[in-house]
Amino acid sequence: MDRNRGDRNVPDPAAGSGGGFPKTSWTLLGQASTGRARGNPAATNEFTERYYPAVRAYIAAIVRDDTTAEELTQQFFITAVLSGRILLHANRAKGSFRPYLKQAIRNFLIDEHRRRARTKEESPESGVHPDGSKQGWEGLADVASSGPDTDLLRAWGQSIVNMAIEKVRAISIEKGQQVHFQLFARRFLGGSDDPPGWKEVGAAFNLDEKTARSRAEAVVRCFRAVLWDLIATDIGSEKTFEHELRNLIGIL
Repeated sequence: MDRNRGDRNVPDPAAGSGGGFPKTSWTLLGQASTGRARGNPAATNEFTERYYPAVRAYIAAIVRDDTTAEELTQQFFITAVLSGRILLHANRAKGSFRPYLKQAIRNFLIDEHRRRARTKEESPESGVHPDGSKQGWEGLADVASSGPDTDLLRAWGQSIVNMAIEKVRAISIEKGQQVHFQLFARRFLGGSDDPPGWKEVGAAFNLDEKTARSRAEAVVRCFRAVLWDLIATDIGSEKTFEHELRNLIGIL
């Protein structure tokens, strides 16, 4: 992307990868794993921010118990993610990171159920079963329900949208364009099905309708570029970006 073309404040989506396609979540996971060269605190924080809500939503949809889901999510991140264990069998050539992450979660849950059964930490009457199944967690790998997948995608989407908003906020502050961001927020982040018109949005800042719209739309372009980067790091392929974006919009 030519930074000198159009709005100068729109970031290059590839900026985080040295000018090429953004680094994938495989790379981010490798940097976050403390089991590999002591890990990278910044990468650990980013990976957790990006995937913790998604992992928790996926587990919660399976075990159907919020307290257990939170406990298992924390344990999964400590024993599987940050340790580097789930990297051992990763096949990065397959592209999208989420299918591999989901299988890693399922494997973790099966192992955890077996461990608890051996140590008598969980009784058969506990009522915590995948998707309510009485077969126990051993049947987890065969679960065909789309519920956990949908919940994971929704939680992941919400996470990256929030991350994109915060990144754009930081960019706006860095450029001294807080008003640009506030115009954007008033128009698009109010959560209303009937957003205020540009005249109303601009009036709060003593700006005419045209100026308010122009400044807010500069932030919109920045937001799109940042969101593109965040999605692309997960799917690992530019070819499937539009398909992924449509799925994400449809589920949020």
